[in-house]
Amino acid sequence: MRRILFGIGIILIIGISVLRCNIPMTKNSVVGIYANTNYGNEPCCVESPHKADTLNLKSDGTFRSGFYGNGTYEVSYGIVTTEIDWTYEYEFGKAGHSTYFSNKIFEKPKIILNYDLNHYYEKVE
Repeated sequence: MRRILFGIGIILIIGISVLRCNIPMTKNSVVGIYANTNYGNEPCCVESPHKADTLNLKSDGTFRSGFYGNGTYEVSYGIVTTEIDWTYEYEFGKAGHSTYFSNKIFEKPKIILNYDLNHYYEKVE
């Protein structure tokens, strides 16, 4: 009986760990359209949109956004985390933003803008 309970406990721990981990992103899974729909949180930083916005990541390394305008992006594919850096022009020159993807089982991929405030772009296409 102890072995059965121990086995069930181990399976539960492994199952919970798998559900909480990020699935590695690929180049094809990164490309697409992401929507910022949870922008109503208190503004945390100037470089994040605080209105409805759509971010279109194209396969050629460019992007288009209502908030950021046009720019380029680079993705670093890690074992645990997939990071993204994008660069764009604004009124005072060039600016950039560095962040990462969240890609959990049973969830759509997200580009995290501020983890603590639950501010992100979620993939819609």
